[in-house]
Amino acid sequence: MTPRHTFVWLAHILLGIGLAAPCMTVIPRFGDETEFARWLGLVDDPRTYSILTGIENLLRGDGLWIGLLLLCFSVLFPLFKLIALRVAIARPEGDRLQRALGTIGKFSMADVFVVALLVVASKSFPGGTEVRIEWGIYAFAAAAVLTTALSVTAPR
Repeated sequence: MTPRHTFVWLAHILLGIGLAAPCMTVIPRFGDETEFARWLGLVDDPRTYSILTGIENLLRGDGLWIGLLLLCFSVLFPLFKLIALRVAIARPEGDRLQRALGTIGKFSMADVFVVALLVVASKSFPGGTEVRIEWGIYAFAAAAVLTTALSVTAPR
């Protein structure tokens, strides 16, 4: 097994971890009265989401279209790209496929942009509600960067 094969498998592992691991925690607040409001049931307890549980909540709720979009670009597209990259690396004539994957690779970062938007948006949530980024997003980002690096470094 070549180092490129090893890195592709590492990207598979990082992608799986990144999709299932905690990605963000939403901590609802109600200003200075947070604990009292929580006791009254007016404020939810903090909730932690992975990319997969976030997509599941969107699909089950009012966010069907954004859930489908994130499912495509956060789960299916990166998985397809890794499988295609593994096939390309295994074949001597796979260099063109690797370069093509490098060209379309920017689309696999769409969900990182969405998470960044959520964090920025959290700054304006009422009552001081906070969104914390968890370690799973780093695994997911590492998989995306590693996959892109492998795609754009195809032999010429």
